[in-house]
Amino acid sequence: MAIHWLEPDIAECTRRGIAYFTSELEMANGLPCKMYRITEKFGSLSDHMHDYLQIWYVSKGEFIHTLYGQKYRMIQGNIFVLPPYSVHRVEMIPGKEMEVLGCEFMPAFINERLEGMPAEPQLFDLSFIKPFITTEDRVPLKITLTGGSDLAVKELLAEMLAEYGSRGPFFDILLKANLLKLLAIVNREHADQRKLPSRTGGSDQYQYREPILESVQYIHDHYDQPLWLEDLCARTMMSRTNFCRRFKEVTGRTFSQYLANYRIRMAMRLLTEPELTVTDVCFKVGFNELPYFCRIFKKYTGTTPAYYKKNAFKTVD
Repeated sequence: MAIHWLEPDIAECTRRGIAYFTSELEMANGLPCKMYRITEKFGSLSDHMHDYLQIWYVSKGEFIHTLYGQKYRMIQGNIFVLPPYSVHRVEMIPGKEMEVLGCEFMPAFINERLEGMPAEPQLFDLSFIKPFITTEDRVPLKITLTGGSDLAVKELLAEMLAEYGSRGPFFDILLKANLLKLLAIVNREHADQRKLPSRTGGSDQYQYREPILESVQYIHDHYDQPLWLEDLCARTMMSRTNFCRRFKEVTGRTFSQYLANYRIRMAMRLLTEPELTVTDVCFKVGFNELPYFCRIFKKYTGTTPAYYKKNAFKTVD
């Protein structure tokens, strides 16, 4: 069955005070995709709609999202993917912080054959967005990301935002690749939650989710400093056993694995800077012994830091 956009009567929407945003004006340089970060300083948005798909991921805080007349409290770890021409509004909550990572894109960014709709129902790439362009009563309006999916989505969006801002070589290819992965993860989470509605309920896993995510952010902010498991347990007011269990539930890794992996990822970036030596990088990412840093680096990457630094951009003669 072909999928059609139900385009509204723009004149009628204007009469009703509904703002209308178009990809032609919102997306620059012919790229059918846009990335941004917004905070509570952005302010509330009255009723509006747009002719493109919109993804909002809540990385901090909360706000109220109204769609199809229903209010949804969006909190950290929630995400939505809105189809075009959905009339919605956003309300800030006084005294509450908020940070959203946003992505807006036209179907043609997924596949040029999706331009304009209707699309061929057998087109494989349609599966990336099909769950979000169905009838109003079936669109997943709020998805709670769980476990490693939440961290993966946040990292993908952060990387997309950086690529979009830098506009380096092939940035558009990287944007598309990450968007497809992002949509695949969200589709999987949505499918799982439809099969297991209790996953979005009040299980004890969700009781500890926010403090664990705060601990992960603390690691990201302080990876270059000494970090001890006991300190994070104290920050979250959790026992060592409980913290370790919940941390692995949310991230898919133990505390030590996650910390080492994140430090090595940061080291890989720094090793490409010509002015920094391997020893410099070792201490800049929080290791205090060069032999240990080299051993961990090889464990995670399969090569030594010196070899990686020498060959990262070297061409084959």
